[in-house]
Amino acid sequence: MKITRVINNNTVATVANKKEIILMGSGIGFQKKPGDTVEVKKIEKVYQIRDRFFQKYEQIFRHIEPGIFKLVEQIQEYAEKELACTLSPQFVFALADHISFAVERQKKQEPLPNLMLQEIKLLYNREYQIGRYGKQLVEKEMGISLPEDEAGYFALHIVNTRMGEPSVDVNNILVLTNGILQILEAEMGIHCREDDFEYSRFLTHLKFLARRIFNQEQVQFGIMEGLYPGLLAREPKLEEIIEKIKNFISETFDYDISEEEAAYLAMHILRIRGQ
Repeated sequence: MKITRVINNNTVATVANKKEIILMGSGIGFQKKPGDTVEVKKIEKVYQIRDRFFQKYEQIFRHIEPGIFKLVEQIQEYAEKELACTLSPQFVFALADHISFAVERQKKQEPLPNLMLQEIKLLYNREYQIGRYGKQLVEKEMGISLPEDEAGYFALHIVNTRMGEPSVDVNNILVLTNGILQILEAEMGIHCREDDFEYSRFLTHLKFLARRIFNQEQVQFGIMEGLYPGLLAREPKLEEIIEKIKNFISETFDYDISEEEAAYLAMHILRIRGQ
């Protein structure tokens, strides 16, 4: 194999099977130039990238030290094992880029608060725990302390790159959940409790509701007919609260939830209240 471009001392580009690939290894690009032969024994990692992403990821290789990629690969391996899933190739580049800037921000004491951290912990707790593992790994290997917010950001990278999962907009799911929880807190004094089983079930329901909203699906469950009025009668403020939730969803996401969906929301809210 011949080197087509030297990206840095530890990274070069070459061509294999008529496709450009990136090779990483300690010193693989040191004192090399295009046309030189690749030292195969120095190859530690091979990255094959779709053409439209190649230039973007080449830039990432230029400004990120190789050690960060190795950390990300450890995080990826741990995540795939814990979640029994496969993360897309973009995960390595996206998280490596994020970690590089996170470390830089921390050194400059310019933290980036994660405004959705609480919702991430509740909705994606398994990914969040993996994010904590990744944060601790980065801290240990790079000798720097990162805020808890970063575990949440790591978790989002995992959620966004899980292959074989239905496509979702995680940020919109968090906006939806946060908006509904704020209404419940303001109107009924309901506060999140991570150890509450009914609360956990409610959050799971919201994730599925979010999928329907963002896919513009109107689902008729067929098992809640006639129950809605009885549910509303059990709590004087419930009808007003459901209307506020419906208005929030309509105004924010241009989606009108059905009466059956409203009945499910009412049922979960009552269960959280122990009614």
